[in-house]
Amino acid sequence: MGKRVLVMAMALVVMAAVAFAAGPPEVEWPDPDQTISIVVPFGAGGGTDLIFRELVDEMNNHTDATIIVDNIGGAGSATGTNEVLNLPADGYTVLASGAHTVTATLQGLTEGYRRLEGIIGLNWDPFIVAVHRSKPWESFEEVVAAAQEDPGAISFGNAGMGGATGVLTVGMDIYFDNIFNVTPFDGGADLIATALGGDVDLGVFSQSEIQQHRGELRPLMIVHPQRSLIPDLADIPTYRELGFEGMRVPYGSFRSLSVREGTPAEAKEALADIATAAFESQRFQDYMVRMGLLPEYHRLEALDAYFGELDATFAPILEAAGLRAD
Repeated sequence: MGKRVLVMAMALVVMAAVAFAAGPPEVEWPDPDQTISIVVPFGAGGGTDLIFRELVDEMNNHTDATIIVDNIGGAGSATGTNEVLNLPADGYTVLASGAHTVTATLQGLTEGYRRLEGIIGLNWDPFIVAVHRSKPWESFEEVVAAAQEDPGAISFGNAGMGGATGVLTVGMDIYFDNIFNVTPFDGGADLIATALGGDVDLGVFSQSEIQQHRGELRPLMIVHPQRSLIPDLADIPTYRELGFEGMRVPYGSFRSLSVREGTPAEAKEALADIATAAFESQRFQDYMVRMGLLPEYHRLEALDAYFGELDATFAPILEAAGLRAD
């Protein structure tokens, strides 16, 4: 009897040693009891926020985990970006990245995309210059003429100097020989609220923002080589059609999902699968068509490479605008 007990004890010791050597059992990612936060680096209610809320709603249909939107605005997207960079690289904090991440990084406001790794690229949202309908101007040429007569009198609002709209307004101001009073706001929602109150003369908005407030905002020019794909906005002339071919500014807002560098490969793959399923869903595809968003899908390393292309495109624009930090 003693021998048998000894043998069983030794067997248990061996099994424990094998289990210890193998390490803890693998836990499927994501843990359904954990929450995945998508950090939108702008306030609630802006164009970027609305698009990611639509995506997140659909992402929740493709995972047992809970995915939420966390708005952390400030410094043209740099505040929210830095929050992601300061949190663990475990995949449970994801950045709503994009063109704003590149411009904020190039301005030295954040280490940004240089410390991020891509999950998926989503789409482009062309920029539109608009005024409140209470303003007297019916065309962009009229705004330019009025600003040339009284330089600095017309305020030109953007969603923050660290973002793509900030670069656009500064670039346009330089192109027109510094005739505008470039005015940054704390995100798109802040700019929209001010514009709807008539307290800023001119602003740059996403198509989705114009769609939502078409009754109150008068679109004057789309800052893109082609006209809007949205039927209700297809009559807005492009900057090229208005004769401003030489103007070099960001065309719109590219949007994507990224995580902090060092995030485990299995977490990135799982996030990419969930986000891709949401992106390819009929619901989100229909939403992009409805909002005139131009698909720009890239996955993992391909998104990292695309950010490199955006850097090469935006760097000379920021250089010319005197905003580049390096």
